[in-house]
Amino acid sequence: MGHVPLSETLEAFVLRRFRLPIGLAVAAGLVVAGSPGPALAHGKPKPRLDCSAAAVGNLGRAVGHPTAVTSVTTGRTAAGASYCDVRAGVTVRAGDGSTSVVQLRLQVPADWNRRYVQLGGGGFCGSIPTAGTAGDGTVDLGYAVASDDTGHVGSGADASFAFGNTAAQNTWGYLSEHLTALAAKAALKATTRHTPAYAYFVGCSTGGRQALIEAQRWPGDFDGIVAGAPANRQNYLAPLSQGVRELQNRDADFRQIVDAAAAAVVARGVREACDGPVADGVVDDPRSCRFDPATLLCPDATAAPGCLSAAQVAVVKKWYDSPRDDRGRELYPGGLPLGSEGGWVGADISTSPTGLSGGGAYAEQVLRYLAFPTDPGPTYSLRDFDPNRDAARLRTMAKVYNADTTNLDAFRRSGGKLMLYHGLADPLITPFGTVQYYEDVVERYGSLARTQQFARLYLLPGVYHCAGGPGPDRVDWLGAIRAWTERGTAPTSVLAAKVGGGATTMERPVYAYPLRARYDGSGDPNAAANWKPVLGPRGRG
Repeated sequence: MGHVPLSETLEAFVLRRFRLPIGLAVAAGLVVAGSPGPALAHGKPKPRLDCSAAAVGNLGRAVGHPTAVTSVTTGRTAAGASYCDVRAGVTVRAGDGSTSVVQLRLQVPADWNRRYVQLGGGGFCGSIPTAGTAGDGTVDLGYAVASDDTGHVGSGADASFAFGNTAAQNTWGYLSEHLTALAAKAALKATTRHTPAYAYFVGCSTGGRQALIEAQRWPGDFDGIVAGAPANRQNYLAPLSQGVRELQNRDADFRQIVDAAAAAVVARGVREACDGPVADGVVDDPRSCRFDPATLLCPDATAAPGCLSAAQVAVVKKWYDSPRDDRGRELYPGGLPLGSEGGWVGADISTSPTGLSGGGAYAEQVLRYLAFPTDPGPTYSLRDFDPNRDAARLRTMAKVYNADTTNLDAFRRSGGKLMLYHGLADPLITPFGTVQYYEDVVERYGSLARTQQFARLYLLPGVYHCAGGPGPDRVDWLGAIRAWTERGTAPTSVLAAKVGGGATTMERPVYAYPLRARYDGSGDPNAAANWKPVLGPRGRG
């Protein structure tokens, strides 16, 4: 399988690998940068809460699938907020007789603010993200919070749940979040006698893909959506981006070519070439820097400490470029960004002598159980995949999993607001794919100004996959999307912070694409007030 343990999601592995604070993790290892922040003024009396099984009753009528309420209990967050805890299961049956059960959890605070928040999952999910305490901070602020296991129980790094199971593929692919929204809203109405005034979805990685699935396929579910580092080209991303990178980094004996030592050499070279005008370890915009890995070539072209072999240089050049087939045609939009090198170990480089990297292991799971109309199963290896021969075979199932359509007409007409974000140093899912998707949306709607009326993109310098990295990675995304949705305050920028040792060490404004922040040359560079907006590059550069 690879070196990522099946007991944790790929996103959870990245959290552990980079020693990120557990407070950043919500939704099954899925990271949302920052906490929801202070609630806005509400003004109306809070609904009375009836936390009883009799009150919840039958949810199946609202959901449209057999739905069983498994428990209705009360609980308290660590901060002392009381809530009603509703657990339910929605059964999905496919035409071939296969079944899948979406297990969900809804927390309804006694002091409910009439807002509903749904949190996305990570990796292949398989557990309810808020089954622990991941949703408690949001509950403390008065929000009703729900999440689900995407239709199966298991590891977020193991896709075997989908082996020959159409229902499981459909629920993980595009149904689970919609069904959870229907069931949770019905349970809210049953326990409070009120429907939510506003509904929000927040997710990153797989959760970012789920967020875009909601905007594209179920536009009536949410008023405001935050999609972080979205795996929206799912059936192409895993095999053609993550999987191809793994294959590029293997020699004829399937030994790794670029290892941790080589990654450190590349990281140092990129910092020397691209870290400016402030020496803070952050590449402000990888599209604005030019770096040639050949400058790190060892004198005799064989590997030595402090330089790269010719084979290593060749791999790094391929990694910075879009994956391509043997005829030079682009297989996926964009390669790894400059500045991501500190995150390569684990995500792109295996820490095991025999296992795959995190991205490679994920790709192999997708190829075994999700990628093709007929699953090849557990004996299939990433080494069996030939992108030149097999890329076209990914198209059928891409229609199930991908969230890459630019048609957001219904969401836009309903008044929905969409915020996308991506770390510009993401070593797992290239940010350039998200930039390309946003530019495709702009093209559909005719202009950047027209698109920004309902959808905006934010690129976070120096941030890895969802969080981590040298850049400021904590953002109050829920507060921003709520202000835009409820007050019409279009977010020109968001405030990103870096926290270490319990204290904020860096703050920086992140402006809506294509604007970017530039240090004005005076004052503390870690203070957001000393960064001003300038026009950045358009597209992937």
